[in-house]
Amino acid sequence: MPPPIPLSLNIVGAGRLGKTLGRLWHRRHSFEISGICNQTLQSARAAQTFIGAGEACASLADLPAADCWLIATADDQIEDVARQLGPLLPTDRTTPPMVFHCSGALPAAALADCAPAQIASAHPVHSFAEPAQSLETFTGSTVALEGDSGACEQLRQAFVQLGCKTLTLTAPQKVLYHSGSVIACNYLTALMDLSLQAFSGAGIDEKTARELLEPIVLQTARNNFALGPGRALTGPIARGDSETVRKQLDALTALRPLLADNYRALGLAAVDLAQRTGLTNAQAQRLQAVLNQPSK
Repeated sequence: MPPPIPLSLNIVGAGRLGKTLGRLWHRRHSFEISGICNQTLQSARAAQTFIGAGEACASLADLPAADCWLIATADDQIEDVARQLGPLLPTDRTTPPMVFHCSGALPAAALADCAPAQIASAHPVHSFAEPAQSLETFTGSTVALEGDSGACEQLRQAFVQLGCKTLTLTAPQKVLYHSGSVIACNYLTALMDLSLQAFSGAGIDEKTARELLEPIVLQTARNNFALGPGRALTGPIARGDSETVRKQLDALTALRPLLADNYRALGLAAVDLAQRTGLTNAQAQRLQAVLNQPSK
């Protein structure tokens, strides 16, 4: 018995995420990549080359008919693209097409102008900073699905074929879900930059600082997943060492007030965590007094 013919897929906005998923699905025969439309034809052709399939198109109107459509543009462009795409979708098919986006913050309803198409959102919890690397590391990622049940089931099967796990959310749950992802991923990157700024103030160049940080940062990440944040927390706040915290705040304030402001906010969150895992009320109050003290 021959394998089933894969559904055809058009990609609108084949940037880092779009072209990565396109190539992975093409490689696994999950979808037949039909058309690719980016802001410029040159960019669409570059995505076509990376994916290894599809037809680069200059506009939405030039895209071929397809079973499925991925709108992988920036979040603030998704609704506008959906408004333009809606009138171009066929309305005489027995099975309506599926249209989905991969925004973590927006619900499937952002695609309402594509009705009567089945609509969904599918947000991979993965950093697509480097597409070539993502091709090797995407397996094992979790994808949050939300929207019409039929579309979510089709997407669940497509992502499972890539070795992903899936979970289903409601539209109201998506904002907090995505906020959690941003804090753990994007803000971790911002936190690393703040750390490197402090090392720079100590006269340590970025290359050396990154080399010395890598083992402890990776071990801390492993501890958090193996033990949970409460047991993974170490350092002056976990010990209740308010004098060390005071000295560090003074040094950071002198170097750059923004560093001290972030230290305070994260320090207060660490005190709250430490209180749940053994820090005494007296220790917590001393730390909070230091952390809440305004900059001099």
